[in-house]
Amino acid sequence: MNQKHDSPFKLSRRRFLALSAQGIGLAALAACAAPPAPASQPSQPAEPAPGSAPAAAPVTLDFLAWGDNADIPAWEALVKRYKEIAPNVTVNVTPVAEPNVNFYPKLQTTIAGGTPPHISSFQGWEWQPYADQGVLAPIDDFVSANPYFKAVYPEGVASIEGTTMRNGQRYLIPLQRAAMLMFYARKPFDEAGLPYPNDDWTFEEFMETAQKLTDPAKRQFGLQANGGWFRDIGWIRLTGKQEFDSLYDPKKAMFNQPEIVDIVQIVASDVYYKMKIAPTPADMQGGANTIQTGNVAMKYEGPWFFPALNSPSLREEKKNVPFDIVLMPKMGDEKRRHRGWTEGVALLKTDQVQAAWQFASFMAGEEGNKIYSEITGRIPNTDALIENFWLPVVTERFEVKNGKALLEAFKRSEVDVVGGVPRSKMWSEVVKPVGWDPLINGSATAAEVLPKVDEGVQALLDEYWKSR
Repeated sequence: MNQKHDSPFKLSRRRFLALSAQGIGLAALAACAAPPAPASQPSQPAEPAPGSAPAAAPVTLDFLAWGDNADIPAWEALVKRYKEIAPNVTVNVTPVAEPNVNFYPKLQTTIAGGTPPHISSFQGWEWQPYADQGVLAPIDDFVSANPYFKAVYPEGVASIEGTTMRNGQRYLIPLQRAAMLMFYARKPFDEAGLPYPNDDWTFEEFMETAQKLTDPAKRQFGLQANGGWFRDIGWIRLTGKQEFDSLYDPKKAMFNQPEIVDIVQIVASDVYYKMKIAPTPADMQGGANTIQTGNVAMKYEGPWFFPALNSPSLREEKKNVPFDIVLMPKMGDEKRRHRGWTEGVALLKTDQVQAAWQFASFMAGEEGNKIYSEITGRIPNTDALIENFWLPVVTERFEVKNGKALLEAFKRSEVDVVGGVPRSKMWSEVVKPVGWDPLINGSATAAEVLPKVDEGVQALLDEYWKSR
């Protein structure tokens, strides 16, 4: 699906500041021009051959990257291997943890200071305002010149096209396909004498199972709740409803629908206080009472969570939690839509766009993507790598038996919401303080807060569209 929009997105610097995902007062952006794009981009970018030394002059690339525990070893391995392939290229990686707290503010600061990285990590829903502002380099010419990327960007996959393209141009280079479903630890089920869940279970069966696996006296819980709209979107869409009139540049906020009110009340509040099947945030302080500690039976997560539960090193230390995965339970949505997107890197408009593409395309190519996927557990970016490489690897490395459930989840997937108003801005300015915070601390109900969430998000959307 080539997502096109009703009007061109020529975002002013003042509007970019207003729509900044973090709202951290980057007034310097208004006075700092974006680095100019190269006068022309090559139609046939040269790809360095393994073991060869390109004749080009030495190049140094700055890469602002995710900095979580699973990612840093992957970047180190990728940079080391690329140095063997392209000895003239030095890649300086700056890892930054917590995208919504630290990473994007760091990126915005570098742009404001006139020193953007050549390459930056991006989630599939967060790069769009940067493209609108004109600080990202489109990659269409590079992609069309490299036949391998036909497999990275298969036609007609909404979750790929919707998170890599904007206004007919390609920007995001996927390093992974992402989907989320239910993880379950085997031990609580074994001790309770309960069968493991399967891909045909229902929401009623899920809730009943979570209740049976909860034992307050033992500090044992059936579910580790998500604690945020980001993750609860998975539950919302399973009702058959969505929070917006469109998932691409929406114009209307629609949180206050009966089905959404009901499910949000359950998963963002009742599981803590009424059913008591999930540890509260206070229960989990300091890392206690989680699925990793063995105190929780189920958690909604994605493949990046594999290494946190059952990696080879954890097994050596006897700290592993044997687990498996299943599709989210059946609810009101006949399509059983799961969350799905791509994540990867984008190129900033600098004087090293071609060199940045060569490194990024190595990471996204077959060899680099295998390195990234094997270390992090994340789903690779092509069907062939998923079937022939990823499934065997996660079976051996993380002891996942039902890996195909993630592939099915991705096939059923749709994006959360993407557009000129980033999801993180909606969350930080409205959805969290007005909606989820009161729900999670038990001070309000979904019926009370979601009309206010609609009002606040609608104001953000109206402000955005007023300037279009």
